[in-house]
Amino acid sequence: MKENQRNIEIAEHIFTGSIAMVGVCLTVITLFNISNSTVSTYNTDELLAVDAFIFIISSFISYMSLRKNNDKNLEWIADITFFIGMCIMVFVGLLIVFFP
Repeated sequence: MKENQRNIEIAEHIFTGSIAMVGVCLTVITLFNISNSTVSTYNTDELLAVDAFIFIISSFISYMSLRKNNDKNLEWIADITFFIGMCIMVFVGLLIVFFP
């Protein structure tokens, strides 16, 4: 019973975290577009758009995992997809900070 509860918590955290990260990606894209800076943000905008799409895929897969009684394979795929999205987010953050 505890193992099943643990799996539900992981899938739920991936689902809510992915949705929140989609919002973060879209917010940063919007801030870049409305700012009047002379910084070229084409690459970061494109990477954030791809990252938002990866987080949407992660949330979709984690939702499918929740609906299929916590399918471990789907949960693992959602977890890996979420991790890839977070790695891209760190890379974009480094681009923003060190290459303005």
